[in-house]
Amino acid sequence: MSKDQIIKEKISLIEWVASLKEISNDLWFNPFKEGAWGIADVISHFISWDKFLITNRVSYIYHNEEFPEVNIDVEAINKMASQYARSGISKEELISEFITVRKELVSLLQKIPEETFSEPYPGRENMTIGEYFVGMIEHDLKHKEQIVKHIKKE
Repeated sequence: MSKDQIIKEKISLIEWVASLKEISNDLWFNPFKEGAWGIADVISHFISWDKFLITNRVSYIYHNEEFPEVNIDVEAINKMASQYARSGISKEELISEFITVRKELVSLLQKIPEETFSEPYPGRENMTIGEYFVGMIEHDLKHKEQIVKHIKKE
């Protein structure tokens, strides 16, 4: 996938998430199934991981620097995202924050030279930087599909 396609995919999720302002607050917080996340949790999860990418990956890729040593506790990040989604922040505020953070991520991706996307991903010589971001897009789309199914079910 080219840099432009990666950016288009990241932007398309902004437009789609913005459309979620129309759903009810009940549906926004309603879990997909017993003990699972709801839509609010997923949007907060997107924000958390976009911030992680901005801080710990994209700026280092842009400057062609080694990634910082970061202890990534996926469960803790996801739990904090869910807690944040249910902290009293409104649906509109959470969506607005997602849009702001995702636009920042896109802006930084746009600054990375096209050829960088075909270079090896640091620490994983069998994966390119472009392939890494394709994996992030697949992650976005998996969660988007969960949300779409949940909305249709309700």
